[in-house]
Amino acid sequence: MTTTLVVLAATMGNKYGGLKQLEGIGSNGETILDYSMYDAVKTGFNKVIFVISKYFEQEFKEKVSTKYEGLVEIEYVFQEVESVQDELRNSKRSLLWGSAHAMLMAQNVVHEPFGVINAVNFYQRESFELLYSNLQKIRDTRKNYFLISFRLANVLAETGGVTRGICEVNESNELISIIDRVGIEKVGGEPMYLNEYNKGVELDENSFVSMNMWGFTPDIFEPMSQSFDSFIIKNGMDMKAHFSIPEFINSIIQKGLKVNVIETPAKWMGLVSPDDRSQVILRINELIRKGIYPNKLFEISNL
Repeated sequence: MTTTLVVLAATMGNKYGGLKQLEGIGSNGETILDYSMYDAVKTGFNKVIFVISKYFEQEFKEKVSTKYEGLVEIEYVFQEVESVQDELRNSKRSLLWGSAHAMLMAQNVVHEPFGVINAVNFYQRESFELLYSNLQKIRDTRKNYFLISFRLANVLAETGGVTRGICEVNESNELISIIDRVGIEKVGGEPMYLNEYNKGVELDENSFVSMNMWGFTPDIFEPMSQSFDSFIIKNGMDMKAHFSIPEFINSIIQKGLKVNVIETPAKWMGLVSPDDRSQVILRINELIRKGIYPNKLFEISNL
């Protein structure tokens, strides 16, 4: 059975600078994506689709994805601003169209239930185990969607504010909505963000949060494509408008479709700012000391 993972890796980090995907944080220069791929392979994923940009295709293949050849089936698809017809977009736009558009690029090469992750998030093994096991449970290949959700306390950056998709969840563990909150950071020990009136609003650290780790069936691409077409008609000339997975998910929930929420106990790691790198390295080294990861990830004896 093929179990596919779609990895969204086309974006450049505006705040961090450079290709976050290529930042070495392991003892042998391993990237966050390397650790995700190691966890994915160990868990059972056997096909990976990388959504990348043609502008760094060669560098990405040379420095990152060649390490996974022979371990999983690999395909590449490309997300570019130019994928939208010239007459429908602002010719000066350079920003990509968002995470849902990135995922949409994989629609012609995905034919089975699949997972989706961001390349720059370190989700950890427990999250991949949940993603994989719940994909295996899917028997009907239509309208089976779920979110692997973190708790807010486990996804805050060590330094500075972060944007997080705060989830509203009902008693049946079904997603009601995702609302992006910008600039969340701990103030006096409590997570807070500034609202539109520049007032601090406290958040519950036990809130469910989306870090873009999803499980879908291939039928999701039809409404997603339709939604993107509508988005472009309305926003194609906007320089910054983006078509995100949470925004799309909110729209299909409003139409009556269900998205289950599955909690992971894992603690997120990622590179939001350059100051985060030292903290990530310390945590990686601790996980290596505990034997969760080998010192060198992709030696045959470790797989």
